[in-house]
Amino acid sequence: MDEGADGRRRFAPDVDMQRPSDARVYDLLLGGKDNFEADRQLAQQVLKVAPEMPELLQANRRWLAEVVERLLREAAVVQFLDLGSGLPTSDNTHEIAARVNPQARVVYLDKDPTVIRHGQALLADDRRSFFAAGDLTNPAAVLADPVVTDALDLTQPVAVIQCLVLHHIRDTNQAREIVTGYLDALPSGSFLALTHPCNPRDGSRRAEFATGVEDKLRVGFKAVTFRTPDEIASLFDGLELLDPGLVSLGEWWPAPVVAPGGASHLILAGLARKP
Repeated sequence: MDEGADGRRRFAPDVDMQRPSDARVYDLLLGGKDNFEADRQLAQQVLKVAPEMPELLQANRRWLAEVVERLLREAAVVQFLDLGSGLPTSDNTHEIAARVNPQARVVYLDKDPTVIRHGQALLADDRRSFFAAGDLTNPAAVLADPVVTDALDLTQPVAVIQCLVLHHIRDTNQAREIVTGYLDALPSGSFLALTHPCNPRDGSRRAEFATGVEDKLRVGFKAVTFRTPDEIASLFDGLELLDPGLVSLGEWWPAPVVAPGGASHLILAGLARKP
């Protein structure tokens, strides 16, 4: 680690090209180009089971954009902590926020070396958006990181974004502890914006479909764990879910944004406020 001329910390992490990266696979399925053969092989396996996956991930990005705009316009939240942010793509959180309120401040956090490299390069000249390199599973360390504390006033409401990240935590109790670790440390009026893959595990065709996708992802990411609706709902314990509640991406908007079928119910999304 070193420091740039602007005083921001710089990292020069090693990138492992032999193992797939969840950030690179996600980006590849969105049409990105920063990937390696291991990423492409895993993406092809996922597409064999769920060819609708790119469309679904686009819907996830659209959901994030609408939630950020909603928080800025309706809740007057101007601080965002985007955990496990992934590779920069079209309409990043800080770009969405700046269109609504140029004073909004965004901190991204990720531990993936490829993401760190690209994120810091993207934000090198941005004075209201920042990138922290760290592990989202340690809320206390993240919230004490100088990049976070310099950019955000943690005595004022913060919107915590956890989009498609907690399925990499095998233990549901640990996932709950991660969520509460952030929200408990933030003031009333803070928000949680979360999306998570769902497997009802009830013997239905939808459960079989979800298990097939889950199994393919576990080839590259052994800890991947889709959760039941009740398990995902438990991540919002103590928070006030906003309309339309915890529903699939396909149900979030009045008209479906993904084709009907198993994939449309694969990801649940929820936005909640800390009382």
